[in-house]
Amino acid sequence: MENPNDGDPIPILDEWCSGFMNAVLLDSTGWLPITVGNPELMWTMTLYGTVEGWEVLKRKNLSLDEHKALAEGLAGRVRKIHSLLMEQRRGSTARESAVRRDPIRNPRKVGRNDPCPCGSGKKFKQCHGKSDRLH
Repeated sequence: MENPNDGDPIPILDEWCSGFMNAVLLDSTGWLPITVGNPELMWTMTLYGTVEGWEVLKRKNLSLDEHKALAEGLAGRVRKIHSLLMEQRRGSTARESAVRRDPIRNPRKVGRNDPCPCGSGKKFKQCHGKSDRLH
């Protein structure tokens, strides 16, 4: 997503990074090799995808060029994270770890008239709940 900015588009990272960080929170233990072992790879996602990061952004007051540089580096960081996670997975498979974790499930079902958990402010049935009816 981009803000057109009078012909000099500005990448909008907040929504994607917020979604990424929400996914990380679903299995924060499984992400420890990245979040603790390689925190520099998570920098952009943390900066644009968390409340704490937004506070840092306010204080830093990045220039447009700095913002664009972070946006341009995002894909490379995500590819590196993916590569590290695949190495970790291969290592776990090779060791045939006896520890299997059950999938994390959302214990609270979202009602049709509840706010959509994506944060859009719309009712679930008018947002992500619409796609459920198509299946």
